[in-house]
Amino acid sequence: MLKDAEGMISDVSYHDAESDRIVTVNAHVVVNATGIFVDHIHAMDQPGMPKTVLPSQGVHIVLDKSFLPGKSAIMIPKTEDGRVLFAVPWHKQVIVGTTDTPGVDVSIEPRAQEEEIDFILDTAAVFLRKAPKRSDVLSIFAGLRPLAAPEQQGEETKEISRGHKLTISHSGLISIIGGKWTTYRRMGEEIVDKAIAENQGNGA
Repeated sequence: MLKDAEGMISDVSYHDAESDRIVTVNAHVVVNATGIFVDHIHAMDQPGMPKTVLPSQGVHIVLDKSFLPGKSAIMIPKTEDGRVLFAVPWHKQVIVGTTDTPGVDVSIEPRAQEEEIDFILDTAAVFLRKAPKRSDVLSIFAGLRPLAAPEQQGEETKEISRGHKLTISHSGLISIIGGKWTTYRRMGEEIVDKAIAENQGNGA
């Protein structure tokens, strides 16, 4: 990010991986909507800024539909890690998850930990038609939740609000922190409204 004489962000440079070029774009308003990577952008803007995101990993496994015949999903409201576990029929398979593992490394391609897989298998075994084994797992996928870091230390990730918040740095960088899939429309509306308001306030 490049800043003008008043310290406001005026340009953004990025690497185009397909053409292997560095491209610089002039912008009246810059929005940081990078999920789990939001603090990486904050560091470019204000080195040393406190962390605003606490990543938590969620894992799902895919089993054959024979483990949950029928068309109805099931919900397990209480588990050992405090999260709800779901088993959802999907075509000829059933998807089972999710976990809530804090303190994981931020990565473009998160990978499931064996303990997470074992947790899902052990918990689901009580409720499915038959107990799944590790060899029954057809596929595994993991994702990282960009949870907004709590103001009080020591909170478990399941107790942290899945809500989102907007911040504006001294240089005009607008960041959206936290949030979830079910509120993405509201998040998008709020950040666009904020960007328009900031742009008008700058006289652009």
